[in-house]
Amino acid sequence: MTTSSPVRSGRVRARVAAAVAGLVALPLIAAVPASAQSTADEAWHDMSASLDHLSAEAAEAGVDLSATVTDLSGVFSGATFQVGGQEPVKAASIIKLPLLAALMDEADQGRLSLDEVVTIEAGSSNIVGGSGTLRDREFPLDITIAELMELMVQVSDNTATNVLIDRAGGFDGVNEYIEGLGFEHLWLGRKMIHPASPPLQENWITSGEVNELVRMLYEHEVLSPESSEHIISLMKGQLVDTKFGAVIPREVLANKTGELVDVSHDSGLILVPGREVALTVTTSFDPVVIERPQVDVYVQRAASIVYDATREPLVPEHQPTPENWPELAAVVQPIIDEARANGIDIGVAIEDLSGYYEDRQLFLGAQDRFTTASTIKMSLAAAVMHQVERGQLSLDDVVTITEDERYGGSGTLKDNPFPQDVSVGTLLELMVTVSDNTATNKLVDVVGGFEAINTLTQDAGIAQRDLHFGRKMFGPVVPPDGDVWLTPRGMNRLMVLFYDIASGEQAMPEFLSAESAQHIVELMLAQQVKTKLGATVPAEVLAHKTGENDVVSHDVGMLLVPGQEMTLSVFSRGAEGFSGDVQATANPYLQRIGAAVYAYALDTAPQEPEPTPEPTPPPTGETPGGVDRDGADRPVAGGPDLPDLGAPEDSMTLVALAVLLTLAGSGVLVWRRRSVLADQ
Repeated sequence: MTTSSPVRSGRVRARVAAAVAGLVALPLIAAVPASAQSTADEAWHDMSASLDHLSAEAAEAGVDLSATVTDLSGVFSGATFQVGGQEPVKAASIIKLPLLAALMDEADQGRLSLDEVVTIEAGSSNIVGGSGTLRDREFPLDITIAELMELMVQVSDNTATNVLIDRAGGFDGVNEYIEGLGFEHLWLGRKMIHPASPPLQENWITSGEVNELVRMLYEHEVLSPESSEHIISLMKGQLVDTKFGAVIPREVLANKTGELVDVSHDSGLILVPGREVALTVTTSFDPVVIERPQVDVYVQRAASIVYDATREPLVPEHQPTPENWPELAAVVQPIIDEARANGIDIGVAIEDLSGYYEDRQLFLGAQDRFTTASTIKMSLAAAVMHQVERGQLSLDDVVTITEDERYGGSGTLKDNPFPQDVSVGTLLELMVTVSDNTATNKLVDVVGGFEAINTLTQDAGIAQRDLHFGRKMFGPVVPPDGDVWLTPRGMNRLMVLFYDIASGEQAMPEFLSAESAQHIVELMLAQQVKTKLGATVPAEVLAHKTGENDVVSHDVGMLLVPGQEMTLSVFSRGAEGFSGDVQATANPYLQRIGAAVYAYALDTAPQEPEPTPEPTPPPTGETPGGVDRDGADRPVAGGPDLPDLGAPEDSMTLVALAVLLTLAGSGVLVWRRRSVLADQ
C-alpha cells in the first residue's frame, strides 16, 4: 500500500464541516414525475421533491427516514441535498464502514497488512451471533485480515467485526480516526451484539456524515487510491439485497447495509456511468408499530427514486440548438438523420474559432457519453507537453520498450524488433500521426499514469464526466473509473483549448504554453489516417485525430480554413440493435459531414473585392511604373516584389492559395480569434 496524505488536515476537516453542516432539507412539496427530457436541474429537483414526499409519507407510517444524496459525476453540478432530520441514529452495521476506513488507513501507513493472520481463540468474547458465518467455524481459527474484512462487509459478519475492532486499536483508535476526518456524530461505542449503555456505549451515525465518508472514498480523498478502491470493491460484493440491492442492479451498486430491531439503513454508490451518486438512507421506527420488512420497502423506494433519476435522459442545459447556426445545421442534420435510419448514432461538435461566424457553436445528434477509442490520446499528448515544459521530461529523452510492452492494433512499433530505444518525441509523434498503441501505452507510464492525465484536463476545466482516460489501449477495465470515455462537448473543449492557446488568444500556462499547444496542432496536421474526415477535407486545412474500434468511429479536430477556422469533431457508434460493421457503415457518413462542412466554409468565404478601376495614366515622365508620386517604392503585381498570381477562378482556388501563402510565410497557420469563449 502507498502512504496517503494526512487525513486529519484542516482542509479535509473544513470540507467535511461545510459539506455536512451546509445540508438543508428541501421544502415539503408533492412529488412531480420527471419528464422524459428534463434538464439536469429539473431532474435533480424532481428527485429531491420525490424523496421529500417519501420521507413525509414514511413519517405518517411511524418511520423517521433521512436520506442524503451527493452527485459525484458533475452532471448535477456536484450538488448534495438531504431530506429528513440529521439527528444521530443507532448505526447498526453501517458503523463498519468507518471501521474499514480506519483499518485501510493503517495499511496505507504501513502498520497493517491485509495478509496478516490473526488467531480467534475458542471461547473469545468476540465470537457472537447475529449476522455472519464465522461463528459457525471451528476455533481456535487462524484467519487473514483480508478475509475478515470481506466477511464484515459482504455478509455483515459480527464476529469478524469484533476481531477487527481490536486490530484497529479498539474504540479509542477508531474514534480518533473518525474525529480526525472532521465528523462529529459518527461514533463507535460498543462491539457487535455486546450490550449498549447509551449514550456513549452505543454506535451512532447520521445519513449526512456517512454519505460524506462514502464520497471521500469514491474520490480517493482520505485514503490511497488502492485502499479506497479496495473498500469499494468489497461493497460491490455485498450479498444482503433486502434494501438497495432489491431495486438496483448489482453491476451498478456498491453498498453496505445495516439493521437492528428498530433501525434499517443502507449506504453506498450508484454507479450508472456518467451519473454516479452517493446515497445514504437511514430509518428508525417502533417495531411495535411497524415491522422491519415494511420499513425496508421505504428504503427500497428511496433507492428507486435516485436510481431512476440517474438513468433519465437529460437535455444538456444551455445546449446550443440548431437555431444557433441554422445554415450549417441544415447541411449536417440530414446526414445525421440518414445515419440514424441505418443504425448509426452520430454526434457532431463544431465551434467557430475565428470570430468570422460570430463565435457560434453547433452540437447535433448524440451528445451523451461515447467510448473514446484513440481520440483519448490527445489528452495524453497534452500531459506529455505539460511535463516537457516543466522539465520533468524532454522530447529527446530515450526510453526502452520491451517485448512485454508490445501492443497490437494500430501503429508501427509493434512490428519492430524488441527491445527498442525510442525518444519521447518520436513516441508522441507516432501516437498522434499513426495512432500507435505501443507508443501510447509507453507514454502513459512515462507521464506517471492516468491520474496525471486526468488531473491536467480537469484542472483545465474539462469535467471528468466529459473526458476520462482510465485504461491503456487494450487494457482491462477496472471499475469504477478504469475506462475511457468522452462527450462531444468535452472533446470539443480540448480542441478549443489547443487552438486558443496556440494562436495566443488564451494564455493558460498552468495547462500548456503556446509553443506546446502549437506542437500538438502541428502533429494533428500531420495525421496519416485518412479514412474519415481526411478522405474529403484537404490535409492542408485539417488538424485531426481519428479513433476507432468495433463499436465506435470518431474523428476530432479543427478545420483551419484561414480566417474561418472552426473545430470539427464527429463521433459515431452502432445504435441499439445494430449488428453490422460500424466502420464500414459509419465512415461514409463522417466523410460526408466533413465534405459538407468544408463546402459550407468555401461557400461562406469572404467575397473577392471588386476590381478597382484602372487609374488615369499620369503624364509621361512624372511617375515611372512602380514608383509613387512621393518617391516611395510600392510593390506592383507582376513586378519584382510580388509574383503575378493571376485571378482565382473560384473560391476553392482562393482558399487553397491563402493556405499556401500563409504556410510559406510563417511555417504554420496563423490564427486569430476575436473573443475567447467562456468555459461551458
